[in-house]
Amino acid sequence: MARYFIKTFGCKVNQVESDELAEKLAAMGAQSVDSALDADIVIVNTCTVTGEADRKVRKELRKLARFPQVAAVIVTGCSAVLLKDELEALDEKITALPTRDVIPAFMAEFSQVLPLVTFDDENISSSSSLRKRIRVPVKVQDGCEDFCSYCIVPFARGGCTSVPADQVIERIEMLVVTGTKEVILTGINLGNYQDQSGGDLAALLRRIQSETDIYRVRLSSIEPRHVSDELIQILAEGSLLCEHLHIPMQSGSDYVLGDMNRQYSAAEFKQLIERIRDAAPQTAISTDIIVGYPSEGDDDFEQTLELVRELNFAKIHVFRFSPREGTAAARLKPLNPRVVRQRAQALQELADLDALRHYDNLAGAMVEIIVEDIDLTAETFVGTTRQYLHLKLPLSMLDTCTREELQAGDIVKISLPARFVDAGE
Repeated sequence: MARYFIKTFGCKVNQVESDELAEKLAAMGAQSVDSALDADIVIVNTCTVTGEADRKVRKELRKLARFPQVAAVIVTGCSAVLLKDELEALDEKITALPTRDVIPAFMAEFSQVLPLVTFDDENISSSSSLRKRIRVPVKVQDGCEDFCSYCIVPFARGGCTSVPADQVIERIEMLVVTGTKEVILTGINLGNYQDQSGGDLAALLRRIQSETDIYRVRLSSIEPRHVSDELIQILAEGSLLCEHLHIPMQSGSDYVLGDMNRQYSAAEFKQLIERIRDAAPQTAISTDIIVGYPSEGDDDFEQTLELVRELNFAKIHVFRFSPREGTAAARLKPLNPRVVRQRAQALQELADLDALRHYDNLAGAMVEIIVEDIDLTAETFVGTTRQYLHLKLPLSMLDTCTREELQAGDIVKISLPARFVDAGE
């Protein structure tokens, strides 16, 4: 059977889908390797959310196709749906398979024409999806029907579908057995989750709380209109659901939000954040903001900056507008790139200040960390707090007994230091 390597671009949903594919390939006897340099077949799970994402995918495919030992490059994911012919034209080794379910059969057939390969135990690694992982994303929803004017995702992913709650529960319980302590519920439009019984995302969380032994749950991203009173109540209880929500704002201007087809006003977004903080003051809130939308004037951008100052986000992902062919916004005249660059820089500077302020507000407080990695040489450990701070900290912060017995997956509580190293994520 062929040796394969999976390269994943994009969101947590893509990572989950790559993991699920790796499980299927492992079950049929395919050999996962740690590098494309050791692979017969490379699978590239793609993202097409921005023009830059497409550029990175094309660059990666050209590079992989030049590797002499790589017999085939399989492209899947959103780019394979929208750009199939264009990507296959890059090189004869490249095959676009938008439907991931057909990849195992393709690989099985392709493996029959590959030279016989012998495997050295030192070069074979188990699928990443089968390794013990402490924090694991679990896909529960797919598709989107919002059709924001700038977004190509609904065209690539199609309409909304949800994983039955019983299957979600079964998946989480399996992960618990393998040592997982935190699951991150993911979806293309997560708040649209609906079980066959009619249960929504909050109902799914209640079932996870009562029917599994998972230690904690995090939501990947949720649209403003989907943050229900029940969801806020679960958040306020501070038991299962981590005190962190990622809620895309995109703009602080009502005019731009209307053009984006975002279905809420700046005032409504602000009121939502205030409701969350009133109920659960320790909640860290992160967001996405698009800079340089074609109809964004100077006043619109200033309104965005003002709303950001008022809301004090824990983290802001700043995106420069990227026209996507086939979307409504692609027909609009773009702004001067210099103006967009200046606005992105101004917003990023404000975002950096907010991130520092958020940490300063937590410094000295007791926080709960799930340990994910330990470096005895550097005498440090890496872990994630409930508020989604991903930190590298000195082992000396722990008492002697805890330090000597520390393992990945352990839960530790510490007083957050004034200085730290952000481990990134």
